[in-house]
Amino acid sequence: MAVIVGLCQIGLVQAQTWELVWADEFDGTEVDQTKWSFQTGDGCPNLCGWGNNELEWYQAENATVADGFLTITAREEQAGGKNYTSARMRTINQGDWTYGRFEVRAKMPIGKGIWPALWMLPTDPSIYGTWAASGEIDIMEYVGDEPDEVFGTIHFGAPWPGNQSSSSPYTLQQGTFHDDFHVFAVEWERGAIRWYVDDELYATKTSWSSTGGPFPAPFDVDFHLLLNVAVGGNLPGNPDASTVFPQTMVVDYVRVFEDVSGGGGGPQGDLLFDDMEHGDPGANGWFSFGGSTGGGGIGANNTDLPPSDGGSFSIEAGFGGTAGFLGGFGRTNRLDLSASTHFNFWINPNAGQSYTLEVNLQDDDNGDDEIPSPSAVDDEYQFDCVVSASGPCATSGGGWQLVSIPFTDFFDDNSFHTGGNAVFDPTPVSAGGNGQLVNVVIAIIGTGTDVNFRTDNWLFADSSMASTALEDPAEVPAQAKLGSAYPNPFSRATQFDLTVEQPQRVKVEVVDVLGRAVAVLHDGMLRGQETRIFTFSGAGLSNGLYVYRVTGERFVESRRVVLVR
Repeated sequence: MAVIVGLCQIGLVQAQTWELVWADEFDGTEVDQTKWSFQTGDGCPNLCGWGNNELEWYQAENATVADGFLTITAREEQAGGKNYTSARMRTINQGDWTYGRFEVRAKMPIGKGIWPALWMLPTDPSIYGTWAASGEIDIMEYVGDEPDEVFGTIHFGAPWPGNQSSSSPYTLQQGTFHDDFHVFAVEWERGAIRWYVDDELYATKTSWSSTGGPFPAPFDVDFHLLLNVAVGGNLPGNPDASTVFPQTMVVDYVRVFEDVSGGGGGPQGDLLFDDMEHGDPGANGWFSFGGSTGGGGIGANNTDLPPSDGGSFSIEAGFGGTAGFLGGFGRTNRLDLSASTHFNFWINPNAGQSYTLEVNLQDDDNGDDEIPSPSAVDDEYQFDCVVSASGPCATSGGGWQLVSIPFTDFFDDNSFHTGGNAVFDPTPVSAGGNGQLVNVVIAIIGTGTDVNFRTDNWLFADSSMASTALEDPAEVPAQAKLGSAYPNPFSRATQFDLTVEQPQRVKVEVVDVLGRAVAVLHDGMLRGQETRIFTFSGAGLSNGLYVYRVTGERFVESRRVVLVR
């Protein structure tokens, strides 16, 4: 059955474990050409002005390394028939990755017409077609006459001129990006790309497409890094009399990390369906519809957010009418769920209301990655989430609550989609299955009250370890004594003691509600009959339920603890 947990009891933790796999610290005296190659000239004859009406001539000598820094210098000087020079360098075929964390610490130039960028392009653009069907990830873009603001952007869709983009800004509260160094980062995983400045998350993208292939194309193949400083172009305009040359972008380091916890690429347990951070459901694959006895719609809400994974926006749903089918809403997002077990979402229902949310997972059965409406060849699997003063799925007026529904609790509903093979098929044909998730649709069945709630962070999770993580396994008698945590609940740190009867190797770890390790407190030998005290700090973790677990040579024991700030 579905599990509903109140806000003081649970919080999902993003459990990536990043391992450094590539870096340039610029400790030498020249650009390391085993890691970087230069693009030179003005892009002609194939891409004159580099596709953006830029004014510079790129040359390798404008990139220098000294004192632990890379400096790319834009100069006002004649070269190649251009009035400006600069440098553009890339890691293609020397540093290429699908998924990871990409991090650059840099200080920006300043002035009208100056356009530095830290960005990524596909190593083999023929896979999905020419730009932008092949994709582009801009870790950081900046225009020199707006020195307190940067942008994170993706480009996708069809080949130019049918290209699309999605961009989000970040503005410094004090100072400019020219004044000092800042760390710009992107975390890219299957189905989600996140942008950070100085480790502050400011944007998440989960919606894109390519005419060259199904989602998550084009962002599921190798990309490489590019660093450059352009002069002029479509975004910043041309330099003017106020622009001072030379201008420099100074780079302290470039680092690439891969997720060794298994959450990065390929079919994975945890897949974000949507975190609502776009703040515009109508432009990001969402739809709404009226029913036979009512109607309504959805919009963005930036003030009512869950206590964990809330970001900047949730979705606001409002429907009304008489008892019966009031309508609903949903989103198209094609995902391979072959490694997932549960559908999770946050919900905050208004008080005094009673209704049923029919949660529908619509999966493709004939390999075309489409769900016609209605369909005689595809399946729909449903779970009835009853919302009322007593639940049981969610409590109206109960604040933010996390609902977790096992796939096994969904039943085949043939009332609308009448065909299919009566089997929930989470794996696409391309991966050896015969179906995949295409849509999640919420149909609202009213009892006569209005229906108003906020919802956020729709996640398909691998909770296969959750049930065991939350239970206290049977203890092998006389092997160990694990004490209760104090304080519990805790706000900063909590302690517990452990005594093992005989010397042995013991692992002491803390896991979240999905069974993912968030801390390893000990992994080694303990002496027999000696009591050890362990401290678990909640720093950097979300409010919620955690389990501290001890695994010895012949026993496993665990206890629960709650973090509440």
